[in-house]
Parts: sequence; structure tokens; C-alpha cells
Amino acid sequence: MKLQELLTDLIAIDSTSVLSNEPVVAYIEEYFEGSAVKCHRLPSHEVGKFNLLLVKGEPSEDGITLCGHMDTVPATAGRWKSDPWTLTERDGSWHGRGSCDMKGFVAIAIQAIERAEINLGCVAVLLVCDEELGSFGAKYVLENGLPVSIPKQVIIGEPTSLQVVRLHKGHLSMRVSIKGVSAHTGSPHLGKNALAEGGKVICALSALSLQYEALRTDSSEHFPDVAKFPVLTVSTVKSGSAINVVPDSFELGIGMRLLPDQNKDEVVAEIKKSITDVCELPWNLEELGDNPTMLTSENSAINKWLCEYIEQKGSVGVSYGTDGGYLSHSGYECVLYGAGDIAVAHKPDEYVPVHEMETCVHTIDTAVQHFCGTGK
Repeated sequence: MKLQELLTDLIAIDSTSVLSNEPVVAYIEEYFEGSAVKCHRLPSHEVGKFNLLLVKGEPSEDGITLCGHMDTVPATAGRWKSDPWTLTERDGSWHGRGSCDMKGFVAIAIQAIERAEINLGCVAVLLVCDEELGSFGAKYVLENGLPVSIPKQVIIGEPTSLQVVRLHKGHLSMRVSIKGVSAHTGSPHLGKNALAEGGKVICALSALSLQYEALRTDSSEHFPDVAKFPVLTVSTVKSGSAINVVPDSFELGIGMRLLPDQNKDEVVAEIKKSITDVCELPWNLEELGDNPTMLTSENSAINKWLCEYIEQKGSVGVSYGTDGGYLSHSGYECVLYGAGDIAVAHKPDEYVPVHEMETCVHTIDTAVQHFCGTGK
């Protein structure tokens, strides 16, 4: 089967994160039925969601692992020039939901393990669920492990425009809750306005965010100028029931994008201090989610070989999170490398350039040959 045909089939299966991914898992299992590739369907964080591990060769920590996620963000068909779930070629690119992020790489990985010849270790393809919701599939791997050993050198096929990325920011989601006392606004002295206190907190955290914009760490040099600092964002607010009622509760959603070499606990302590300094009512800071940072050594085998192979000088950091956060915390040495531009990944008419896909195929095949002992 040609790569375009395989990608056409994968995109035709709607694996939006809110749906079960069993249909796409079943398709890949059927694809490898009767082959030398062993499929392990693995449970994940909720019913109807699965991770899928493909292995060729005897399970080993030597060799190479290719990793991708099977889920996609939603698509609104009316905003597309073509059917989001029909792979369409125009202007030298393949258009379709997931073509770039990241069924294009899933298709490449499937065919790479199918073609692989192995003299050393094994080739593994780890396909996870719900990356778009917070890397829940990769988190499940961190917490529960895998049934067999797989290689520690990992290429995650996120769209990087064929750059090697060895570090990325994390995303810490939190909620600030303030408890007040409700009262009629005609008798405000009987109440305690949680929303008014929340306003002070918003201002304090906005000021802290500006301070962070001036912060630099050792990893900052690897990020573009607009992203060299940690980002604190005040994102959502919920408070008040009616205009004539003093609000007795306030909830503020905040997001913190940490640099890879920052200490999470220290940053959370700074956020708490900013709240304490201005809020006079009882409050609580709750962690909702923590998609970890990724910081792979410049001297790791996978980073050194891949950078040398594509002739990339220097390290590249990105501001979005990936499954590499959890996997690197599980002892794997991860880099991102894939066709397509992250800037178009979640938009209508998402696409991946065909020539980048062809280059990626060659690079991944060569990486498999190198790490599995069949290359020069």
C-alpha cells in the first residue's frame, strides 16, 4: 500500500479526541495481521480509549521507538474547502484533519516498521491516545508502564517543519477559588465580595506575568525571541449569579507554560505569594493538569545522530507540549521531528507538504537502519 493510500484510510477514520479511538486501533491491528509486527492493544485512562504498541524484533531497550498520537482536534466541515476526513491533494500538499498533526507521521511510522530489517534490538511504534486533551495516553504509560521493553531512543513525529526539537515548555493548568459571603446589594455590608477580591488577584497575577517576561534561564537561548520566557496566562473567570447579589464565589483559570529547566514548585510558590499579598478572603489554588516539560540532552544518541544527519546546527525549543513530556519522565530520550508546520495543525484546511512527507520517510527509514544495525 502506498503512503498516500494509508494516510487516506487513517484520515477517513474520525478519531477526534471526544470519540473512542477503537476504530483506528482496529484498523492498524488488521493492517499488521499475519505479519512479523506484533500488536499490543493497551488500556488507557478511560473506557473506549486505547494505546497501541507495535514491536518488530525481540523486545529490547536497544533500537529505536517511533511515537505518535492517534487522536485529532475537531473539524467543522463548513469551514473547509474540502471534506476534512477525505485526504485531498492540492498545491503540492495533502489536506485533511490530522494530515499534519499527526496521522501523517503515524502512516510513516507504520510503514517504517513494516519495512524494517533488524540486526540489533527492535523497532517499536508507540501510538497513544488523547494527546490533544493533555497527553493522557502518554501519562498512562508513565504511571503503568508497558508490557515489554522498548528502545529508549524515541522520535516523536509532531510537525516541526523537519527540524529536530529536543526541548519544549510544559503547561500547568490551575484554578484559583475564592470564598465570599452572599448578600443583597442593598446591604453590601452583610456580604463579602469574592469577585472584588478576584479582581485584585487578576491584577496581581497579570503583574507577575509581566515579571516573567523579563526572566531568562539557560534554556531560553534555544527558543525564539517571542518565547524565551515562561508564560503565565489568566484565562477563564466564573463568578456572580445576578447583578443585585454580592458574589459569594470566584473561580479563575490560569495556565503556566514553564521553561524546561524551571522548578515547578518554586513557580507555584511565587503564584501563591502573589495571591496571598492581595486577597483578604479564604482562597485555594488547585492543580488541574500538568503536561510536563521535555528537556533531552544535547548529547543523547537520538539527538546527536538526527541533527548530524539533517545537518542541523544548534538546538531548537518550542512552546507547546507533547507526549515527550511524560515519556521523557519515564526514562526515554525523546526528540520531536516531523513533516508539516504546527501553525496550521489545528486550523481549517490543515495540510502537510508532500515533499516534506517524502523527506521524512527517508529520514525515518535511515534512522531505523542506523539504530537497528543495518545502516552504514
